Amino acid sequence: MGWAALAMAIALMVSFVPSARADIDLSAEKFHGIIVDGLADDWSGVTGTTISLVKPTSPTEQIVDGLTVKVVYDDANLYVLVLIDDDFNYNATDHHKSGALAVLWQIDSAATVEMGGGLGNVDIWHWELDSGPFEPAGGPTWGTGNDPEGNFDDEWSNSTTNRHDDTEANELYGAWSHTDMSAENATGTWIFEMRRTLTTGDSMNEDRQFAVGETVGMALAYWDADELGDGVGWTAAGHYASCKEPVAPYDFSWIQVTLEPFVLPEGPEGPEGPAGPAGPAGPEGPEGPAGPAGSTGPEGPAGEAGPAGTVSLVSMVPAYVGLGAGVVAIGFSLLALMRIRK
Repeated sequence: MGWAALAMAIALMVSFVPSARADIDLSAEKFHGIIVDGLADDWSGVTGTTISLVKPTSPTEQIVDGLTVKVVYDDANLYVLVLIDDDFNYNATDHHKSGALAVLWQIDSAATVEMGGGLGNVDIWHWELDSGPFEPAGGPTWGTGNDPEGNFDDEWSNSTTNRHDDTEANELYGAWSHTDMSAENATGTWIFEMRRTLTTGDSMNEDRQFAVGETVGMALAYWDADELGDGVGWTAAGHYASCKEPVAPYDFSWIQVTLEPFVLPEGPEGPEGPAGPAGPAGPEGPEGPAGPAGSTGPEGPAGEAGPAGTVSLVSMVPAYVGLGAGVVAIGFSLLALMRIRK
């Protein structure tokens, strides 16, 4: 595939990469699947932070919202993707006529973005393009921080006057490209993709060590090959810098990057388990109080007549004797009355 066709494919990839404005903190999530090859398609699921680039020596010269940076990590490495909106300039024999990049990491808490400012050490990933697009650059082949082939150097500094290659090793690895490499000055976006192990064997305070859960200061610088004229080249002091507030008094301070701990997402609710065995019966409770009396019910139906009783002659004699005596007495009374009337 030719550069022009490949650049067109890259342009489509970059156009769908999400980014978010922040002021200006960056969360680095745990993420698997990044391949450092100068392509941005495998970063499509990672949110970026977009900021402006401002020249410290001439703050009115700006690339507004021209830089998007993404940072992730996995079990072994930290990964950084830098996208810069600027035209394509690449000269295979003179890196001053190509774009260039630096990523600074705060090592000592007092160190400033001015390469440490004389107050502490900073770690610098410094990339001048002596390798072509999609070609790997960096270490770890070399015994120091210098990369004599691709010129992706692992450096450190504590002031603006003493930038040095690391003493012990170069743990960096990177590849770059541009979304339109069809011609010089073609409009598009630079893609700088890089990684480094989370920790290194550094014993001289020249590398920033990364730990999950910690926050570290980061700053970025970009050199434009058009600084001195179209494709003429750049000067060391003429770079742009990441600027959190691109208006006076301008805020070039550290971008705070936090390596967020990985938290497993909550899984779906499982099926209901089988019912457990019935428990033992509890003791019988005390007898409750008597309830209120109910209302009187309706009168019931009349019962059946009982059987006829028997007559006793012995019990009837006194009654008839008494009756006879009464009749005799009445008779005598009537006789006596009749005599008197005569």
